[in-house]
Amino acid sequence: MILRKYFCREYYLKAILCITGVFFVGIGVGFMRYADFGIDPYMCFMNGLHLAVFKKFGLTFGATFAIANFFILLIVFILDRSKIGLGTIAAIALTGYVSDWGLFLCNLILIEGTALYVLRVGMIALGILVISIGSGMYFNTHVGVSPYDATGLIIANKMGNQNLYRWIRIGTDLICISIGFLMGNIPGVGTVIMAFFTGPLFAFFLFISLVWGKNLKIITW
Repeated sequence: MILRKYFCREYYLKAILCITGVFFVGIGVGFMRYADFGIDPYMCFMNGLHLAVFKKFGLTFGATFAIANFFILLIVFILDRSKIGLGTIAAIALTGYVSDWGLFLCNLILIEGTALYVLRVGMIALGILVISIGSGMYFNTHVGVSPYDATGLIIANKMGNQNLYRWIRIGTDLICISIGFLMGNIPGVGTVIMAFFTGPLFAFFLFISLVWGKNLKIITW
């Protein structure tokens, strides 16, 4: 009975949407890293950790992301293990490496001068958009979230109001920017934009993806 939910059409759909959403998030982060105008707040923290610690041991950004998130996962497991699932594993295992892959592909673009600057500016907007869409997709599957996303949800649960999540996310994002800066990652305009708009944009795309999923009869739960 316990395992039955993992062997049905609904769960397979959730798994596909979840992994697709996480892939989008990773690609969006790769775009932000390519733009080099500041990555999203959590990745600002992760990149600072990479520069200050893990890079000295020859590890990639993807490896840094996976290792650091494993330790944050332990805290989430103690506080609220219901937030842990396929989405958690996918976020830890894929986001950093997909980001590395997205950055690699972007670096294959051979343009210079003004055109390159315009492209980088465009990548900020595109990265934020793709990250928000991906987050909305994988949150709606309810099969676990990343350790960082889980912390905001846990705080909102403890406060008894899920609607506070978007504002809690702004607060945790600002904390991540501060820590990342102290560890050597210089935040840029993209980082600041994401700190103040990720929460509201996430809430918007969470709603939109749910409505579209219901209308298309993809989301049946």
